[in-house]
Amino acid sequence: MDTDLTLSSLRDEGHRITRVREEMVKFFVESSKPLSFGDVMRALEEAGLFVNKTTVYRELKFLLEYGYIAEVYLYPRKVYYELSDLRHHHHLVCEKCGKIDNIINCLVDRLERDVLKRKGFKIKRHTLEFYGLCSDCLERD
Repeated sequence: MDTDLTLSSLRDEGHRITRVREEMVKFFVESSKPLSFGDVMRALEEAGLFVNKTTVYRELKFLLEYGYIAEVYLYPRKVYYELSDLRHHHHLVCEKCGKIDNIINCLVDRLERDVLKRKGFKIKRHTLEFYGLCSDCLERD
């Protein structure tokens, strides 16, 4: 997803482009990992935008409803958000420091085909997260 293209698309659909909305789209496009609500709040403050929580929740809901971002549920039962048009991937979550990384290789595709063949069940989507220790935390142990 491209920031300018996304904002242009939103304008073409008749939506207002506020400074908060523009910054949030930019954050998601530039982020290499899922963002929590707190991450978005901090990024807005660092950009000089001090907005209330309700505004941020409203903007997240807007971006979700129009399919620009997707919710990701990661340990410990926390909601994160990431671009919805990302290539299919899974997450590596460090249980010690909370670092999140993406992994592109999906081994579940073969399992999905097998489930369809053996059980007649067509899997439409799946999630798979790996929890453990990142390399930085492994070095400290």
